[in-house]
Amino acid sequence: MIKFAYIKNDTLFFVLNHPGAKQEFDNNIQSIKSALKFVQPKECQEFSITDIKAFVSHTLNRQTEQTIAPKLPQTYPERATGSFEITTKDENLRNLLESIRSLIKEKNAT
Repeated sequence: MIKFAYIKNDTLFFVLNHPGAKQEFDNNIQSIKSALKFVQPKECQEFSITDIKAFVSHTLNRQTEQTIAPKLPQTYPERATGSFEITTKDENLRNLLESIRSLIKEKNAT
């Protein structure tokens, strides 16, 4: 969820792509600060990092825009066959169930 990081005015900034990532980052920022005091990466030895901050960027980069493919509607094959027994005594309900069964059989025939 980290887009990139940069150093400005002795502050290490992390640019994140989601508010949840920022919240999690803020919860762990003290651990990151203490770890950097003990072990500083070679790339950062010439910098004196006094603070660490994070913020969320809501802009899309061009790479992301190009790689997102449109979602196609998901379809599933009909699994019902219309071979069920109608045991109801109610005539209205029996007619309704018969019409449902005929629709299912008709759809499976095509």
